[in-house]
Amino acid sequence: MKKKRPTAFTRSIGPATHPDHHLWRNGRLWWVAFTYHTSEHRKRRLRASLGTTDVREARALRDALMAETAKEAGKQLSLRFPHYGSNGPQAA
Repeated sequence: MKKKRPTAFTRSIGPATHPDHHLWRNGRLWWVAFTYHTSEHRKRRLRASLGTTDVREARALRDALMAETAKEAGKQLSLRFPHYGSNGPQAA
């Protein structure tokens, strides 16, 4: 009898994705963290303070930073969410 894969390991896809993905609050300020692959076949992790206490502003800054990183030559975001691509956030 085949074992079923536990549901805890399923991926979050599309609009059901948590709006604060890649964000966390450290004290009062919001921070972002994500990884990307370089053209040298290396994986890099970017972590940065967004310098804001407002979660809506943090989401906008995160989206802009991820889109900017994805547009840089030789960088490809390493994400499990299909609505982010080489052109940044997209409607799912």
